[in-house]
Amino acid sequence: MPIKATRARASASPVYVIAGFLGSGKTTLLKRALAHELERGVKPAVLMNEFGEVDVDGAVLHDHPRSHDIELQSLLSGCVCCDLSGAFTEKIGHLLKKTQGAPLFVETTGLADTGQVVAGVERALAEHSDTGRLASVIVMVDAPRFLKLGAYWPAANDHLKRADMVVLNKLDQIDDRQAVLVEGRVRSTNPAARIVRAVHADVPINRLFEVPAERRRVKLVTGPFKDSTAGYRSGSFKILRPFEPDRLERWLRRYQRSVVRLKGYARVQGCQGMQEVQWVMGSLSIAPYRGVKQSQTKIVVIGRRVAWQRFLEGLERCLVWPRRRVVRRRPAGKRVSQ
Repeated sequence: MPIKATRARASASPVYVIAGFLGSGKTTLLKRALAHELERGVKPAVLMNEFGEVDVDGAVLHDHPRSHDIELQSLLSGCVCCDLSGAFTEKIGHLLKKTQGAPLFVETTGLADTGQVVAGVERALAEHSDTGRLASVIVMVDAPRFLKLGAYWPAANDHLKRADMVVLNKLDQIDDRQAVLVEGRVRSTNPAARIVRAVHADVPINRLFEVPAERRRVKLVTGPFKDSTAGYRSGSFKILRPFEPDRLERWLRRYQRSVVRLKGYARVQGCQGMQEVQWVMGSLSIAPYRGVKQSQTKIVVIGRRVAWQRFLEGLERCLVWPRRRVVRRRPAGKRVSQ
């Protein structure tokens, strides 16, 4: 390779793909990586893909105190490995022009096929080889739920095959025996991947930015993309009243085989301020979140084979409604004694 081309390659923006199923901790890891880059004076770029039409994860970055230093682009209402492939390539090129050597992070929707996303990135970079290079593919694994993930997502094992690093996340929720079992399953699928254990996606940054010794290149996909969403649909809904948390959890448990993800920002009875509400494969979490405006009280629901009308009617019953005032009327023809 000529010296000039080698230098151009070295100064190209490193592109990091962060993938993993819904709720595995991708956005939390992304926030940690962005904080590291901002602290050292670098202005990174982010391409964030949401399967739904509301950018609930992007709102987290928009509310970042240094959001003006982050070049953020979003792709909504689909996954980058399917119907958004054209827009995906275009946005990759746009962000590479903006970064000028700074890192570009691509966070996929949790329903995307990681292999196809990587192929899409490689196709886009083939057109911009002087400004960008694929640095690492990082796949987040929700350790407590990974072993049952196949029932929800047929690509559960396949999406690990293109990973350079696999982060076993949420290990505080399982014991050592279960952790060893999950790690063994990951290693059997991708023996070459580096495996890092984590809680709350707290990964040593020096490990996160390690460059693989040798990248396993694959033939770029030239044919039509397959649908990797496995029949999932999404809906977004504005929430005008607080949720009653126990009632919400009971209702979601009735749909735990069909509704795999609920995420958004809303008020919750008994909690101060706005809350981040998340439901992932049978587990509900509610945590305080500051910075979301009242107009952003929306949630996104992702599921398949859901009786949507019935589900939404039940969801409405999980809201806190004011009690009706009962007015007692005096019987006609009777007087109240003084």
